[in-house]
Amino acid sequence: MRSVKVVCGPYTAPSATNIRTASSIAAAGTVTLNGSLVSSGTATLDQPRRVLFTSAGNDSGITFTVTGTDWNNMPASEVLTGANTTTAYTAYDFKTVTSVVASGASAGNVSIGTNAVASSRPVFLDTYADSSTYIQTDTGGSSAITYTIQLSGDNPNNAQLGIGTEDYVDTRWVNSGTAALVSATSAQNANQAGVPNMIRCLISNAGSNTSASVHVNFNQSGMVSF
Repeated sequence: MRSVKVVCGPYTAPSATNIRTASSIAAAGTVTLNGSLVSSGTATLDQPRRVLFTSAGNDSGITFTVTGTDWNNMPASEVLTGANTTTAYTAYDFKTVTSVVASGASAGNVSIGTNAVASSRPVFLDTYADSSTYIQTDTGGSSAITYTIQLSGDNPNNAQLGIGTEDYVDTRWVNSGTAALVSATSAQNANQAGVPNMIRCLISNAGSNTSASVHVNFNQSGMVSF
């Protein structure tokens, strides 16, 4: 049996301006980061989590390239299309943001910060082992955080997929077919049938309780036969 534990949280309250306060972007190029999380040009987030962009105008015609590091302190980068008088956020979780580059001028003010969405690091399963993973979650008695266990058949480290090593941005995730592990707010124990390449815990709402967290144990059963 192989057991892997991940911890999501606790998360500080989200802020739409803690990486960049709202102001317009005059032209293509590197965007100034001046929020409360920024020191010496780098924003350091409390936990790896999504980066939120809020556009006052229609920025759907430009992109923002976010560069920084991820859960494992590895380099991470994602290109995000701007929003049209609303918000957009990255698919990747960033622990630090070292730069944001805009492809053009913004239509209005743009702020950069965090929302209540985050993920655990992906856990790779042994696809040659038996087809069952026992999942045990614990919220410490708090119901202030909402989470979902997600699965992926993709393998970003497989060059044959054309995705490239260390690139998880294009990975496709689906919710677990076990209802108790979807939009859960309490401790759960369940078996996940099948063997996806990866499994993770998605925090869909970190809530306002900054002490709330989710601990997840993935226990893959069985032995590999040769």
